[in-house]
Amino acid sequence: MLPGEIKDQGSARGGLVAAQARGAAARARWIDEGLVVPGPQLAQAWGIPQQTLATATASGEVISIAIDGSEYFPKALLSLDRLTAGEICRALRQLQDTEKLMFWLRDHGALGGRSVAAALGAGTPTAKVTALAEAWARERTGAEGPDVDVMVEPPKRRPSL
Repeated sequence: MLPGEIKDQGSARGGLVAAQARGAAARARWIDEGLVVPGPQLAQAWGIPQQTLATATASGEVISIAIDGSEYFPKALLSLDRLTAGEICRALRQLQDTEKLMFWLRDHGALGGRSVAAALGAGTPTAKVTALAEAWARERTGAEGPDVDVMVEPPKRRPSL
């Protein structure tokens, strides 16, 4: 048996319960390790009221994840200005909350093996990070481009002579 492997998964329900327990443990670890911060901390860092942060979150300008009834935000957002964070977060808006958070938590090869915050801090252009976020979202949703929800008629061709 592999380290960390659960010996007896039992029924499918038992497997689901074990998966839910692992998810809850991971979310608690994100808080304990300081990978996510509570809303009031981010609002204070940005100098905005919590209601403004809640509105930005609801509109997809900022990503959050609900843990035990409270909203938490990637710690990486503390080091960014609101406009930069919003540009990147909007590119991820079609994803599930955990997928959005993973984008902010992991190191990316396209960013030189750095996290988003580290890459931006090292001078990587916001446009490059936003393009990566768009690609990350497309890969996870199967979308063909950033504006797949907008129907555009293809250009009409003139008949050849």
